[in-house]
Amino acid sequence: MSLIRRVAYTILAFIILLIGVLFTSHNSQLVSVDYLIGQTGELYLSFWLISSFVLGGVLGVFACSSTILRLKTQKKRSEKKVKHTEVELSRLKGGSA
Repeated sequence: MSLIRRVAYTILAFIILLIGVLFTSHNSQLVSVDYLIGQTGELYLSFWLISSFVLGGVLGVFACSSTILRLKTQKKRSEKKVKHTEVELSRLKGGSA
């Protein structure tokens, strides 16, 4: 099963690479981005599109990381409460018997 998964990932990576090369070759116009405070030099349109996609993904991960950390902390706290409750329950069962 591991071999099949590795081959599938390799094929998927190759397909993504091929799509990236085709995308870059079809979007080879030089453009500059004009911000409020300045303007960038001319770079390929594909560079701006791919870099904005990557930057959006990285910012999305950072935005979600605080929520993930909060949920993990909450889960550990809940597991600790459950363990404490189970110990108390077993102590009460043992004491009444």
